Amino acid sequence: MFSAIFNRSFELLGRHFVLVFGTAFFIMGLPSVLGALYLYNLTGQTTDSLFESLFTQGWPTALYAVLSVALYLINYSVITEIAVTGIARTQWRLGEALRRSLVNIVPLMILFVLCGLMIGLGFLLLIVPGIILMLALSVACTAYIAEGKTGIFEAIQRSFDLTRGHRWSLLGVYLCLGLLQWVVGAIAEAPLIFVGEGLPQPLLIGASTLISTMSDAFSLVFSVAAYVCLRQAREGQPADSAADVFN
Repeated sequence: MFSAIFNRSFELLGRHFVLVFGTAFFIMGLPSVLGALYLYNLTGQTTDSLFESLFTQGWPTALYAVLSVALYLINYSVITEIAVTGIARTQWRLGEALRRSLVNIVPLMILFVLCGLMIGLGFLLLIVPGIILMLALSVACTAYIAEGKTGIFEAIQRSFDLTRGHRWSLLGVYLCLGLLQWVVGAIAEAPLIFVGEGLPQPLLIGASTLISTMSDAFSLVFSVAAYVCLRQAREGQPADSAADVFN
């Protein structure tokens, strides 16, 4: 399972690199950069100080936070469709993907909150249950997007079913993915660290925001690859069956 997920992820990134990261740039990257720069010019605070800014600026910070969440969920939905159809080698349609992503915003937000609460409760119970729940719920959002008529609670149950028996492999995947993201992020941000003092703060904010967005897109591809591999292992279905809902 470990090698299958990595092989599928890098195969997909190799074939659709421009589409995945180009879509992430225009849907979330560029708007997030512009929003972060606007907030900085308005408040004089970076995006790392959002909580503090809420008490001093109020609605501009709250609006930025809401829009950031909405854009993240749209990006999550669209890139999931790109990855699923890319793995299945079926046609992907931008207009239809965007329409579905808008419909998915509220259900995905509820799903994220429910999963977060469950995982948080698990971590309160001596950490290990939180790790188990995090792995068990790791493909819930992907299942919701990829299976069309699956409801919120059905997506949670679906994730539990698909990950059963493969959670240690998933833990290895996500640990390696986190390490890989850290290394790539450090390399990408190294020039900013070395010359940071000589660069305008808005430029640093924009670059940092963009790097974070591209990192999110990278990890989403692995999440979809994990979902497809788990579904094949559980159901023995070909990869193209995962994309039937989008056709």
